[in-house]
Amino acid sequence: AVVSTQSTGVKQARGAEVHVNMVDKRTEEFQPPKKVLRPFSGSGFKLGSPVPDVVTNSTAVRTPTNPPLAPSVSINESAPTTSIQIRLADGTRLVSKFNHTHTISDIRGFIDLSRPGTGSSYSLMTTFPNKVLSTETQTIAEAGLLNAVIVQRKV
Repeated sequence: AVVSTQSTGVKQARGAEVHVNMVDKRTEEFQPPKKVLRPFSGSGFKLGSPVPDVVTNSTAVRTPTNPPLAPSVSINESAPTTSIQIRLADGTRLVSKFNHTHTISDIRGFIDLSRPGTGSSYSLMTTFPNKVLSTETQTIAEAGLLNAVIVQRKV
């Protein structure tokens, strides 16, 4: 019998003979091919970090011409003090000493003085557990912020 090469999908191998071996596997159970495992190649965030690290492809090192000086808060040295780290929305960090009797409003004032022009449309949060510090008259001790990390969030 003559078989047309167009109807069966067989192609000519430049005038050479082509041998096709076929195996009947209709009676065997289908087994899907094994998946190729690839290592994780995505990106992610640190666990417990409310602010992800910003990675840039720039190789140039930026040095500010006039780095902003962090203003100091008036501290009563005879009263108990604590150190608070503040992570700003632009990625910078500020560390300052406060008395236990300073309020959330004093921390806001410190941020506003250290970064003028950023505006007051932000909220302050604790890192873990995440809690918005909305009571401006609450003292640092009452808010449980002794030696804590606070994060600034743009609203």
